[in-house]
Amino acid sequence: MKKNIFYICIIIGLFLALYFFIDIPIPNKQAKCPDDYKTSEEQMTALNEWTNNFYDDHPGASLGDWNRARYQFWVDNRCTEALKRYNEAKSGKADPETMNFIKETIINN
Repeated sequence: MKKNIFYICIIIGLFLALYFFIDIPIPNKQAKCPDDYKTSEEQMTALNEWTNNFYDDHPGASLGDWNRARYQFWVDNRCTEALKRYNEAKSGKADPETMNFIKETIINN
């Protein structure tokens, strides 16, 4: 009887260990927040690479899908400044220059 309990505990422990290791997100080599780049050129290069990788992995994705994935990327990587700017822009409280840039970008694309 004690032998069975021992084996059951080992099996449960293995399942818990597997769950723990599978549930932990694997760090992405590109897991850098927008504010971590030294120049805007580096930031745009990384964004272009991230976008290309996203659409390679999700060929039928829409712009809304891209937006949700990018937001989730910021959440997963604790990009607090990017999330703050996103929420300000979404609520219309960003500075007028930024809001104008966003509107022009949306209209021109």
